[in-house]
Amino acid sequence: MNAHPRDITTDHRMMDGISEDDVFNAEEGILAGILCKNDLLGPCGLEPHDFSEALHQTIFSAIQQLCAGHQIADASTLKPFVPKAVDNLHISPAEYLNRLQRAGFYTLQQDFEAKVQIVKGASMSRQLAREADFIANLAKEGHTLLTLGDEIESLDQRLKDLMSRFSETKAVKSPGSQYLAAFNASGRRDGVVGVPIGLEEIKRVLSESVFAGGNLYGLLSSSGEGKTSLTIQIIYHAICEGHPVLFLSYDQSAYQCIRQMIAQVHGISVKQQDEPMRLMSDKERDACVKFATWIERQPLEIIRCQREGVGQLTAYARRFIKKRANGKTPLIVLDHIGKVKPRDPKLSPDRISGEVTVELKALADETQSAFLVLNQRNSFGTRRDNPRPISADLYGGEGAKADYDGIIYLYRAEKYKADRVATAATDSDWKKINKVFGSEIEGIAEIGSIKCRFGDPNIRETLKFEAQYTRYISNQPERERELF
Repeated sequence: MNAHPRDITTDHRMMDGISEDDVFNAEEGILAGILCKNDLLGPCGLEPHDFSEALHQTIFSAIQQLCAGHQIADASTLKPFVPKAVDNLHISPAEYLNRLQRAGFYTLQQDFEAKVQIVKGASMSRQLAREADFIANLAKEGHTLLTLGDEIESLDQRLKDLMSRFSETKAVKSPGSQYLAAFNASGRRDGVVGVPIGLEEIKRVLSESVFAGGNLYGLLSSSGEGKTSLTIQIIYHAICEGHPVLFLSYDQSAYQCIRQMIAQVHGISVKQQDEPMRLMSDKERDACVKFATWIERQPLEIIRCQREGVGQLTAYARRFIKKRANGKTPLIVLDHIGKVKPRDPKLSPDRISGEVTVELKALADETQSAFLVLNQRNSFGTRRDNPRPISADLYGGEGAKADYDGIIYLYRAEKYKADRVATAATDSDWKKINKVFGSEIEGIAEIGSIKCRFGDPNIRETLKFEAQYTRYISNQPERERELF
């Protein structure tokens, strides 16, 4: 439409290169097209607040209402919904509707779609400007770190919702072309793209040679069995292979993680490191300093988490991936899922777990990163006569494993046998203990599968656990004294 029947005024904050008149013309074109072809309403994906003009918002809302009631929306049926007059509009709203409908007869499909993109862009621009104002006001107010974290998490969720509304549909490749692309990539890289798994036993249990990019993995064990120790070894091997690693830890600080890593790599116990001048040699002290200097140059970040929800965790991960991208698959580790602040504390554990894993799985797929999520066993499973982990022991129970691509468990039978022995009172108790646990279990850890997509889920492997250095040793090392 050439001549504007207005000067309708409103608050405009436009994108670069698009004027207020461009947006106004696009809004008119959309309304005109829908008045002539009501079936254009659904695919356009707009809402009343996406229009900058109040009258356009009123008209679009009325169109939605009529179409929802299976009625025709045109200039005639819309007249009861618009006011008799509008300030700065030199014709009546009823006449304006007639003009829009006449112009709609000349609307082409490609023109309509182009106008929709203009309006979506302008709407996003206005909403981002409002969020910028919100952030500016937030910065001026007095907030603690905790309340700022809550506000940032809420902001992150609003921005994600905004992006999901206006993002284009992903290009969909045919199944054959997707397979060939992955097959060729594997051939060029001599294997699947992902983070190398140091321990051969984990590879066999998962039936995978790497933590594949785009996948979400789980590790399950109870408190004190050494899941963080195993995780530190996995992280160290990934770093040595040049992969960026982000460790989101609710349990250990960066200092504690590096101290444990030094114990595993150099055989210098935590106790020694706590008293270096009394319990360490000059050579051992030099090894600690050299290791700390080396690790500082590696693509590793450790964030000590406290009350973060999944929105803040994904924000940390996005920032890390953007900052540390080096062409190799990033590894993001979360320790552990039960500590993540839920959106609604009243939700059941399976709902809470599902909300976290669905977000992490989506981010893994989007960024082609590998995610490893630690799960602490619920107390029910540890009270069974045979406490070997099963799916029900996951945080959230059996249903919580849906979003995972693979889940392994870590099980040290001697920990549970010691508990049973301490409370055994009858011959029946001792018989049951000996039958379940046997005798050759000291210093032995078992790794098995809770979920395995493409292999045998019944494979079990064992590792030697050296408690002094909190490290796991392969029973069949490729080289002498190999940790991985």
